Amino acid sequence: MPNPTISIITSVYNAKDYLPRTVASILAQTFTDFELLLVEDGSPNGCGELCDELAKTDPRIRVFHKPNGGPASASNMGLDNARGDYVGFVDSDDLIEPTMYETLLNAIRDSGAAIAACAGDAIDEQDALIPGQTVALRQYGKIDAMALILETFQTGSFYGPLSWNKLFDIRLFRERKIHYDETLLFGDDASVLHLVFEGQQAICLPDTLYHYRTRRGSITAAAFPPRKLDDLRMYWDWLQYFAAQPQRQDYYRWAQVWYWRTFYQFWVLAGEAGNQKELKEGFFAHKKHLDSLLPDLLRSGQLSAGEKLRAVLFCISPTLTYGAARCWGRLCEHRKG
Repeated sequence: MPNPTISIITSVYNAKDYLPRTVASILAQTFTDFELLLVEDGSPNGCGELCDELAKTDPRIRVFHKPNGGPASASNMGLDNARGDYVGFVDSDDLIEPTMYETLLNAIRDSGAAIAACAGDAIDEQDALIPGQTVALRQYGKIDAMALILETFQTGSFYGPLSWNKLFDIRLFRERKIHYDETLLFGDDASVLHLVFEGQQAICLPDTLYHYRTRRGSITAAAFPPRKLDDLRMYWDWLQYFAAQPQRQDYYRWAQVWYWRTFYQFWVLAGEAGNQKELKEGFFAHKKHLDSLLPDLLRSGQLSAGEKLRAVLFCISPTLTYGAARCWGRLCEHRKG
């Protein structure tokens, strides 16, 4: 059999109740020349057997079983075994529109770009749309792929640093010997995209073709899961990458702002979740980076005077700064009431 045009990689772990729907949405694609690689990551709840049963229903499905190593290691196994010219990723509990890969492939062929991306939205456990949770971009069209990361720094949009809303020329991974960082649980699909994006164009579409599921109890839905601190490591790596590129100093300055704002947001979220003390050691392993950025933050043209003051106070004492902010917020609410 000739190699397929597209390889779709789905890492499978603890998604037995959703995987049949996910696979059905992939098999329903209007573009049919693809293979689906189900990489079963040592799931204890019968996912392996389910993958084998699903493979019997369609010859395009290939199943790989491996000991549990996390989503990045499963994606890497998929990359190593993919036979397509292009590669896409679909999480094992998500849904995609029937036209997703036909639309993205046509966009690549028409534009000459090596990457195509689409918008997405969030669904709940019953497949119902969750209002207000979207993956979108300020401006669509053909752009420098690296600008997708700058968009994240400036607006908080995750349209750029996601793998599942994209179709990639697989050579971007193969020829550059790029694999996902297997030490990350959070951010594993974004951790190396700056390397994939370097020197490439992306065609960005407004079409909502991907539906990301939010489940109660999942690692991404928890109030503040400890492993989310992985994101701080990833953002610091991005910052260091741009620091070494004199031609991208605007990226570096915005990366500093993003690192500070994310650090502070995570500290607040952990406080609201009630596990700030438990995670303090993990936070303070990263705080040395934040302290080193403070002089640059004080010179930043992207921060207001009030935010610069907050950064100073936070670097002196995160606990006292957070406590004062909570008291001030309660006082303001009381006055409004």
